[in-house]
Amino acid sequence: MEKFDLSMFIDESGSITKTDISFNRYFIIAILFTRKYGRLQRYFQKGIASLIQNPKYKTMLETHGEIKGSKLSETKKKPIYERIIRNCANDFELGIIVLDNTYTTDAFIKNHARTFNYILQLYLDNMFRHCSKYAKDTRNIRILLDEQNISTDAKYTLDDYLEQHFTVLNPLCNAVDVKYIDSKNHSMIQLIDFISNTFYRNLEKHDKTSIETVKMLLPYVCGGKIFDFSTNHDTRLHLNE
Repeated sequence: MEKFDLSMFIDESGSITKTDISFNRYFIIAILFTRKYGRLQRYFQKGIASLIQNPKYKTMLETHGEIKGSKLSETKKKPIYERIIRNCANDFELGIIVLDNTYTTDAFIKNHARTFNYILQLYLDNMFRHCSKYAKDTRNIRILLDEQNISTDAKYTLDDYLEQHFTVLNPLCNAVDVKYIDSKNHSMIQLIDFISNTFYRNLEKHDKTSIETVKMLLPYVCGGKIFDFSTNHDTRLHLNE
């Protein structure tokens, strides 16, 4: 079987915290898997071009260099998702990891970077490896994250950690390369920011308008379900009115 390279674009919503759990219960890591993101990028940019016909969003884009998912209603995101699904349904897969802070300990979250690395490693081992359409024929993995998410308390760097695990300890690919980039400069980081925020709104905010967009995206989620990182595995998406 011929092997291919795979790109993973990652963004997060919420916090890893033990503070005010009633308002900060969930931490979401969203992943966009794709072999070639050219078509995805093109249709996402078309969606943004349509969006900025509204002066409010045009000003937002000109001022900040991007439109963050948290600044956009699910009603506004919906046509963008529809456009991508209509034209690029076979070109991507999503991963949604949910950490329920109710079950975390102070020791577990003491080093946020280490916690993030561990959660991502478990997801790739337990969900991606067994359920992803890309798992069996991946040669090299390139991971791109928003540089704003770099943790200054990092004891282990993500690339070293994942490289050792997935090329030596529990082989999945030949190489892992991690890059931190400014989301303003990469539309796929912006897209996964939208998606991360959609699932965060659904779980944390019980936002009724997110029900429709989550239902649209779920068929493209690896394994057809979220990866629930909690002791009781009792996290449930809100899918009913």
